[in-house]
Formats: sequence, C-alpha cells, structure tokens
Amino acid sequence: MMLDSNDPRAPRAAQPAPLNAERMQALLDYSGDILSLMDREGRLLYNSPAAQRLHGFAPEEFEGRSTFDFIHPDDASQVGETFQKCLTHPGLPVRVRYRYARKEGGWIWMEAIGVNMLDTPSISAVVVNSRDITDRVEAENAVRQSESHFRALFNHMAQGFALCRLVYKDGVADDFIYVEVNQSFTELTGLKNVVGRRVSEVVPGIREADPDMLERYERVVRTGLPERFEVYRSALKLWFSISVYRPMPGHFAAIFDVINERKQAEEERSQLERQLSQSQKMDSLGSLAGGVAHDMNNVLGSILMLASAHEAMERPDSPAQQAFATITKACQRGGDMVRRLLGLARHDLSEVKLLNLNALVLEEVLLLERTTLAQVRFSLDLTDDLRPIRGDSAALVHALMNLCVNAIDAMPHGGTLTLRTRNAEPGWIELEVVDSGIGMPREVLDKAMDPFFTTKSHGKGTGLGLSMVYNTMKAHGGTLAIESETGRGTRVLVRLPSCEGEEPEDAAPTPSRQEGEGRSLDVLLVDDDELIRDSIGPVLRAQGHRVVLVGSGEEALDRMNRGSSPDVVILDMNMPGLGGRGTLPRIRSLQPDVPVLLATGRAGPDALELSRAFTGVTLLPKPINASDLKAYLDTLQARPDR
Repeated sequence: MMLDSNDPRAPRAAQPAPLNAERMQALLDYSGDILSLMDREGRLLYNSPAAQRLHGFAPEEFEGRSTFDFIHPDDASQVGETFQKCLTHPGLPVRVRYRYARKEGGWIWMEAIGVNMLDTPSISAVVVNSRDITDRVEAENAVRQSESHFRALFNHMAQGFALCRLVYKDGVADDFIYVEVNQSFTELTGLKNVVGRRVSEVVPGIREADPDMLERYERVVRTGLPERFEVYRSALKLWFSISVYRPMPGHFAAIFDVINERKQAEEERSQLERQLSQSQKMDSLGSLAGGVAHDMNNVLGSILMLASAHEAMERPDSPAQQAFATITKACQRGGDMVRRLLGLARHDLSEVKLLNLNALVLEEVLLLERTTLAQVRFSLDLTDDLRPIRGDSAALVHALMNLCVNAIDAMPHGGTLTLRTRNAEPGWIELEVVDSGIGMPREVLDKAMDPFFTTKSHGKGTGLGLSMVYNTMKAHGGTLAIESETGRGTRVLVRLPSCEGEEPEDAAPTPSRQEGEGRSLDVLLVDDDELIRDSIGPVLRAQGHRVVLVGSGEEALDRMNRGSSPDVVILDMNMPGLGGRGTLPRIRSLQPDVPVLLATGRAGPDALELSRAFTGVTLLPKPINASDLKAYLDTLQARPDR
C-alpha cells in the first residue's frame, strides 16, 4: 500500500539542521582549510584553528602585523596584485597561489580564494579560504621535472623518433602529418621543419618509392599491433630499421635507426659467403673435372693415336684418309675441351716466372685488333711503372683472352673495350677490363662464374671461360670481381700480388728439334691404361720400333732390374703405385742416360719439377698424336751401344 505524501503517516524528508553557534564553531575548529577574515590593509581579523596546525603560528603572533609579512618575497607582488583586484571588485572571488612561512622554518604552498565583503555591514571584511597545496605543487613539480628529463632524453636519444597522425581520404589512409619529432630525427634524416607538414610534402616521391608504406602504418594504427621492418629511402640514400607502434588512436610512432653501415657489412659478408661458395663449388667441380679429364685424355689418346697413324698411311684425299682426318680433328677438339677441364681443375701453375702484365695486355690487344671487327675500339690506359708479378704467362694470356672475347661478344653493335692497369696498395696491382656493351642483369651476374653457365647460343660457348679465369686468378693468389648492369656495360677487376725490386724475365727460348737418324728404337711404354698400351704399341711397331708394354712403374723397374735396357722410356705421369714421380728417379739410378718421354695431360708443377731435375726428360702432352710421337722419337738418337 502506498501512502499519499499529504498523509500524516507518510515519512517526512530530513530538514537541514539550523546553523547555530556551536555548529559554526565546529566547522571552524575542524576544517582542513584556513578560514580567515582580513581588513583592507591585509591585517588578520580572524584565523581559524587550522592556521596554527598548518604553519604553526598562534593567533597572537599576527597581532599588529600584515599577513603579507609571512608570504615568500618572490610571491609577495603577485599576492598584492591579487588582493588589490579583490578590493576593487567587491563580491568577485579571486584566486592566488603562493608560499607561506612555517614557524619551524621553510615554506608551505597555499592556494587562497578571497571575496571582498567589506561593504557588507554585518561582515565588513575580506573573507579568505586558504588551502595547503604543498603535496600537489610538489607532484606538479615532479611531473614537470620528469617531463623535462623526458624531453632531454627524447631529444638526445640516438634513435630517431617521429609521432605522426594519419590523414584519410574517402576512408583510406592517404598521407600522414608529422606531429612531433626529436633532434635525432633531424640529424639522421637531414629533414628540417617537418612538424605540421605532410610526408608527401617533406619527401616528394616517397609514395612512389615505397607504395606499401601507408598500408603498413595504417595496419599498425588499425590493429594496435607493433611492427618492425627495414626500408630504403632512395631520396635520402639511407637504409632505415623502423619500429612502429600506436600510442593513441589515429596516430603512430616510429622509432628508427640508420643502418647503412650494417647493410654494407651484410652485403660484404654476403659477398664473402658467395665467394666462399663459389670457391667450394669450383674446388669440388675442379676435382671432378680433373678426374674426368684424366680418363678422357686416355680415351681420346688411344683414338687419336690410331686415327692419326692410319691417316698418315692412307692415300691422300682418299675416303679413308678423309675419314681418319675427321676422327683426328674430333679427337683434337675433344682434347681442347679436356684442357679446358684441366684448366678448371687447376689449383697450381705450370711455369712461373716474373712477368710484366702490360706486355701480356699489349700482346693480346695486337692479336685482337687483327681478328676483331673494326667497330670495337680498344682503349689502353697502362701504368708505365707497373710493378711486375710472378705467374704463368700462358695461363694469364688465356684468362685475358677469355675476358676480352666475352667483352667483345657483349658489344654486337660495336663499342669500346678499355684495358687499364695500375699499381694498387703496396703488394698489389690491378687490371680492369671494361666494355660498353649490353651488360648483365643481376640474375645472370650471380651465375656468371658458374661452370658451364652461358648465355650464348648453342655451340657458341662452353660456359667455362669465366670459371677458368676465376681459377687462374685464385692460383695466382689474386681475386676476380665483376660489376655489371643491363645497358651499362661490364667491369671486371682483377687484383694480383706484385713483386718489388725485380725485373721481369725474358721468355725462355723454345728448343729447336733436330731430325734423328730414324733408326729403330727399343721402346719401353709404361702406362696403366690398357687403351693407351693397345693403341700406341701397334703404332710404334708400325713405325719400325720394338716395343715392350707394361702397366706400372713397378713392373718397368722390375724388367730393368732383370737386364732390360731400352733406348727410350715413355712414362705416364699419373698411375697408381709409384706413378711417374716415384718411377723416374729409380729409372735414372738404373740407367742414367736413357731418354724419357714423360706423358701427362697437364704440365703441372710435379711434371715440370721432374723434367728440370733430370736430364734427358721431355714432356709429352696428352692426348698423343701419332705424328707428334714420331717427331719426338725422331729427335732421340739411338744409344751408342745399340
């Protein structure tokens, strides 16, 4: 049941208690604020008990004194001005903040609100309510100090900082405005006076250079998830590592570092890793190529020996003679490929001497000028005092030829081939081969030195040229670097260790051959490959020689120990067991004067060392042609006792 409000039984609302003298005194005694009455001169007429609790002065200590005597000197003028304003604007509350003295020393912060009621007869005073705000002021000062410290840290942090606001157009992020940046932002980017401006205005063309930029920032603002990424600003030529987060709706903050040095170090490390990978690849493939080439040399050698022998026996221009001539040419072409494979496998040099690289360059250019189309112009920039190098002239000429031919092929419509030499830092010289040709895209440049990789049409290139150049430079203790860009040509830089204080040696004279008497010889053929024995043996017998065939150095030494005395020994360099290196010294100890033809697919250091260490040793390159073998044997004189 509900009662009407007029019903005497209904509960009545509480009525405010009348403000009697006791209650007024309780308000004055227990108020946390100081309630004061002041006259026109600022003398205290009354202070509530809170005054003594807050600053310690008893009421009698204010007698005859103005309250302004207790205000901090730095705040007195401000308080005086506020008090005068209060006097001139009756009934208008005025507010002021100041420091007030403590009896025990020091100051408290006070905030006072005063109202001029001097003209009210029942009051005739300025009514003031004062409150202790020391804690609040100290907190505000702490905040300001913290903000000051933060601002100093903000402006002196090593990383750049930018607070930005996205600008939308038709609901899509269209730009952003710089709201605040720190000092490092300006120092790192070189961009000044950016606050309040759009990024498209500050860095023209940035949207085209980085079309995903706004999408990344908008995603952070939309999801609130921070992101980190690296970008290159082509307009600034700087790499940045950027961390982005959302500090408030519609805004993003970017903290970034310039990482050009790190990017350069990463590129150098990547280049070293590529070089190491290339070196390991070349070593592995070189070992494989060396093994394949050795076996292929023997196969080609047996075919070439028999084909060339039969070619010589057939009637000129007969079908048989032409067939054998074709087989011989095919074997010689295969032999050339084998030599390329051996060049790929090369880890050492055949004939090392002191060289002037300028002389090799001039020799190669003279050859190319006679054989190259006139539209390719040669430009030479050779240092006159170029330091000498120690190397294999044949290997270096072959490498230089490959570089020049590649450069000429890259200029099908003509151009300029520049060859430049110079002294580099102490201990090094440099050779540059620069063409103005079509250049290479990055994906081709990365594979340029891979074995068997070629961009030439079928039958025009083997893909071994640059691989062999790389290995030749590596064998000389040098380096090879290639720079190229589509439509802007190619630059190859070769660096080789130089020699100081030495003069290049003259080329060793080629020994002339004298025809022998063509008499029959006792030939001891030592080769582990049955194909070689079965092909060379019959050819030698057909030439009128007596031949003994053995499959190892140990077997040859056994025969000689048992009295065999050949007129000439054909000794294979690469065999199981003692091989040529271990067999030759023992042959010399048994028969010091017997001529030895040392057969090898590559005149490496071991073979050269043996040929120089013992007299009467001639290197016989594989695969062996019957006519070449005959020429070698014709130079040998039969033993006097035969």
